[in-house]
Amino acid sequence: MNSGMYSALSGSIAAMKRLDIISNNLANVNTPGFKKDKMLFESMLNSNAYGPTVPNGSTADPILQKDSVYIDYSHGSVTQTGNVLDLAIDGDGFFIVNTPEGPAYTRQGNFRIAADGTLVTSDGYPVMGDGGPLILQGGIVDVNSEGMVKVDGSPVGTLSVVDFPKPYRMTKIGSALFRPSDAQMQPKPKEFSVRQGHLESSNVDAITEMVQMIETSRYFDSCQRVIRGFDDMAAKAVGELGKV
Repeated sequence: MNSGMYSALSGSIAAMKRLDIISNNLANVNTPGFKKDKMLFESMLNSNAYGPTVPNGSTADPILQKDSVYIDYSHGSVTQTGNVLDLAIDGDGFFIVNTPEGPAYTRQGNFRIAADGTLVTSDGYPVMGDGGPLILQGGIVDVNSEGMVKVDGSPVGTLSVVDFPKPYRMTKIGSALFRPSDAQMQPKPKEFSVRQGHLESSNVDAITEMVQMIETSRYFDSCQRVIRGFDDMAAKAVGELGKV
């Protein structure tokens, strides 16, 4: 394959991948605790002065390297909601939730009380305390800055908040749940501060994402024009050969 055509096709693949990522970020701009994905777009194009090298007989993707897409774990802004079941972590750390596949970790603190009194996530996963799932049966719920949970003045448990070694190596599950990419990586309890009646917002900046979407769309269009140019050249060459 012509190196110029190959570069244009590779650029198109990278642009489409980046557009998918940006679209997902924008779709979650209002999702509490969401962490946006980023793509190292410049590193996608593994090119040199003569265009990227195409291994003979290889169908491997030369553009989308394994580490080209990563999660931005920067904190979103914390806003006051007044809902006693909304909780936000100050600083680093994750709440522990119990899923059918095992423990998962989140900063999405818009919790609710299930029919059986269990404190659960918006998806219905139990929120873990120091003694297991937190059961809140009663009336007034109070959570202090150290994560101690009281119902009608009586302690029922303490929120479990953990952290992982940095840089984080996590896999995103859904919109705001995470698991360690390495099963051997164990979370460690950490000192933390919790704000009741507050939520951490998504760390997506809609304006920035829209600008990146426009830039990427223009890049994709440019790649497509190059591909069409090579197609026209090939068709013309075939036509000329047919006259011989």
